[in-house]
Amino acid sequence: MLGILFKKMRSLLFIILLFTLLIFIGLPRLNFGAEFQTQRFSDIDNTFWAKEEVTRLAEEGIITGYPDLQFRPNINITRGQAANLLANALNMPETPYQPVFKDVTPKSAYLLGAMAMYQENIFTGNPDGTFGAGDLLTREQMASVIVRAFDLQDTGAAAIFKDDRAISVSHKDNVKILQQHGITTGKADGSFDPKSPVTRGTFAVFIHRAMIQSGALAERKAVTFHETETIGEFDFISDTEQFLVLPLADDRKTYLRSDQPLQLLTKQTQSYPHATDQIYKYGVGRLESVMLTVTKRELPNGDYFVFAELRNPQAVPVRADLIQIEEGVTSSTLESFDKYPMKKETDETFGADLTTVPAGMLETAAEEGMSQEMIGKSYRSRELEMKYAQGASSHTRELLDEKDVYSSILLGTTRVSVVELASQGRDIIDQWTLSSPNKLFSTNERRDAWMHESVMNYKKRNNWYTAAGAFNKMAVTIEPMPASGNGYGRNLLLMKEDRVMLLYNETKERYYEDLLHNSFTNLAKFRGNNTFWETEVTSTYLKDLYDITAPFVDTRFNEQIALFLYKGGKAFGHSDYNEGLRNYADLLVQQKEQGNVTAVSSDAYYIPDYFPAEQKVRTHTSMNHLLGGMNILLLAYQEFGEPVYLETASAIEQAIQLEEKAWIRDDGDIWYKRAPDGEFAGRDYTHLTLEDLIYSYENWLAADKTKSAVFERMIRSKAGYMNENRKGYTVKIKEGLERIHMSGLLPAGIEHTDAL
Repeated sequence: MLGILFKKMRSLLFIILLFTLLIFIGLPRLNFGAEFQTQRFSDIDNTFWAKEEVTRLAEEGIITGYPDLQFRPNINITRGQAANLLANALNMPETPYQPVFKDVTPKSAYLLGAMAMYQENIFTGNPDGTFGAGDLLTREQMASVIVRAFDLQDTGAAAIFKDDRAISVSHKDNVKILQQHGITTGKADGSFDPKSPVTRGTFAVFIHRAMIQSGALAERKAVTFHETETIGEFDFISDTEQFLVLPLADDRKTYLRSDQPLQLLTKQTQSYPHATDQIYKYGVGRLESVMLTVTKRELPNGDYFVFAELRNPQAVPVRADLIQIEEGVTSSTLESFDKYPMKKETDETFGADLTTVPAGMLETAAEEGMSQEMIGKSYRSRELEMKYAQGASSHTRELLDEKDVYSSILLGTTRVSVVELASQGRDIIDQWTLSSPNKLFSTNERRDAWMHESVMNYKKRNNWYTAAGAFNKMAVTIEPMPASGNGYGRNLLLMKEDRVMLLYNETKERYYEDLLHNSFTNLAKFRGNNTFWETEVTSTYLKDLYDITAPFVDTRFNEQIALFLYKGGKAFGHSDYNEGLRNYADLLVQQKEQGNVTAVSSDAYYIPDYFPAEQKVRTHTSMNHLLGGMNILLLAYQEFGEPVYLETASAIEQAIQLEEKAWIRDDGDIWYKRAPDGEFAGRDYTHLTLEDLIYSYENWLAADKTKSAVFERMIRSKAGYMNENRKGYTVKIKEGLERIHMSGLLPAGIEHTDAL
């Protein structure tokens, strides 16, 4: 019995030992004798062959990386750089300048190394009297300077490489000594390759070995790095780069990195009523007219946008990156819009839209708390312009590509973020980021709700932001229109953030507040010195009808902007909240004096939809434009009390009343427009005009109830048509009908976020 029990225990012990061994073997790359620490350089990880040597020398302050926290081990090292490194390794005191080398001045970056190496006879100069600071250090030169620097002696041991004859006589003995001390073993094929340049990684290894041999450094355990976290496709740039400091924020270091030399040309400050722009313009290399512009838009609440534009009219590729180094980061995640699938649609009016949504919301946890950034994608486009005989012109863009260009790596608590701007030549690259030291959304639910809405309504949400305003897909009836059909422009209706204003009033979320500040600023920049806004894109629809081209005043756009600024200004307490309202109301009043109206009777007339800047022609009047202008006049009358606003609004109301039956189609819908000759034509907007009719009815109830009846009748007719055809309704229609106690007229069908 005891024997059987002993056998069972022995079997059990064997199983336990085997299981333990299997677990131990299965642990990936776990070195129990290793020293764990944070990875110092993004391109020196656990798989790099010289990680021990590079890391140790970096810890000792002997060797450093680049501002983007890359080491770039494969870059060839120059004699000047090698001299500086050796001076650090040997802890040499600062040596006074001596004019012994033609290429080393008192301001030289290699002054310390060159003077110290000359003083100790470690580096000798060239026959032409130069130090050769910019010359690449060869492997045989490296052997000589290391032997001299660490006073290595010939041990007498035999040492020879298969390419011994290729080694210069002046360096042959030193190469042998280096091999004797085990500092070099040569290449895998048994050669030394004496004339090849030395890379930064190789030089670090040789210096490290020499310091260990000489006792300057003590041996230590192997190093194993903690795992790093990356976001996006974080790439390493192995070539030498140009760096410039970009003073964007106090809480992080920001650099510009390029494959071309960068030069700061100008720094400007432009102040607007609701934001301040700091504008940095850089020349790129020696490429004529290639310009990198970075605009920091500082908002009243301390948040800021960064707009980057790389404008490259040359045919050569150019790359420039924004690099940010942040300390004290404990974790970071990028919440992507991609978690909500997007259904792309093509329609006859706009064609296909290449744009989608921003890259996502970057959430950063740090010692100071949680901060958030909304990161946009990059947009590569080509600027288009069409000039006309009278000196006017139309401006559009051809969108060539949309790309996700943000990536980052977290090294311990240091995050390196990269935004890549890559020009392929003859193009413009735009990218934007909105940064806040606080949370842009108070809850994840509200953040996700915005993301989902943006995906579902991507055609009517701004995604391609620039310092000059947002670009959006334009109708196919514009010029210049590229052959690709990818025509984009600055749409004034979308430059004002109506939907964002509604959401801000409901939630007071910081993200919406920031978008509104940006919208106010873009509208101010776009208007310039005018008191109104001119459309900068020619519509071939209007050109064919009336031979008018950009620029021209679109009354609907101006009405909507004036209303947006009025409501937004009130919400934010702006002192200039009603400036746009007065200016646009004055513009409408002036049209009668200028003869730019269509008379129905002596005291009744319509104001046209469009005022061409150059051509003298009267255009048609559509119901939605007409009602929008009349509502602005009534609002201006309520705000300022000037009779001329009420008189002009009354003239419009009287014209509509006189032609009420003509405006209503047989099916109860409204005709889209009335031509100057009195002809009615076109199918009206599905929802927009009903929204306008409701506002008109409300405004006349406040100003003069006797004039509201015609609008009640038109509301009933339009709503009846929509109900019969199940056109649905918008939130504005639903709430408006409730306000005027006509909820029974709510059209059948689904609710729409945006009017059709």
